[in-house]
Amino acid sequence: MRESMFYGASPIIFELAKKLRNNCTQTEIILWGRLKEYFPEVKFRGQHPISLYIADFYCHA
Repeated sequence: MRESMFYGASPIIFELAKKLRNNCTQTEIILWGRLKEYFPEVKFRGQHPISLYIADFYCHA
């Protein structure tokens, strides 16, 4: 399952995504709060590794 969710992202991309997640801006915090408020049944991921890229927002469903 992990392979299908991350599509071959390298360990370097995972580290970069982790750094981005741990350094959110105030605007991102507000946006995440709104997403949870308006879409409580949907699970979003932030800074999600996909191959060579890092998606700001990701919903597997």
